[in-house]
Amino acid sequence: MQISMWVPYEEERLRRTIRFVMRHQLNMWRVGGVVIVLLGLFMLMLDSTDSIGYVFTGIGLAFVFVVGRATVAWTLRMQAGAVKDGCQMAISDEWLTVANSLVESRIRWAAFGRVIETPEVWYIMFGKLQAVAVPKELMTDEQRATFTAFVNGLQPTTR
Repeated sequence: MQISMWVPYEEERLRRTIRFVMRHQLNMWRVGGVVIVLLGLFMLMLDSTDSIGYVFTGIGLAFVFVVGRATVAWTLRMQAGAVKDGCQMAISDEWLTVANSLVESRIRWAAFGRVIETPEVWYIMFGKLQAVAVPKELMTDEQRATFTAFVNGLQPTTR
């Protein structure tokens, strides 16, 4: 198998990838926020004049609605400038290679943990917080079929 494609920088694709990779941590913040909101509301039921109940409710709401978005935005800003150049992605039977103007990464398929397919991309997971997004729309139907058959035949590492 030899698939090569130019992947232009797309901020929304990167934002979705960041959200996908961080989904467990972001969900923990949301659940914690809900618990804090409930605690704050319980405190307000006991004494509506006590300001600590309002503080807890406000902090909990921030955890639910603000922390996740702020974390994704901050992570997006922290990406290297070369990421915005786009990249050349080469896929072979042995390697997944991603190269842009300053950096080249080559990862052997033997190192992958799992492949998660979404309607837009395949997320090639190389650890719990490391993923490469392989966009489907940049492939032909034949390339998508070949790649799907290839990843379905891979044996993930358990290390």
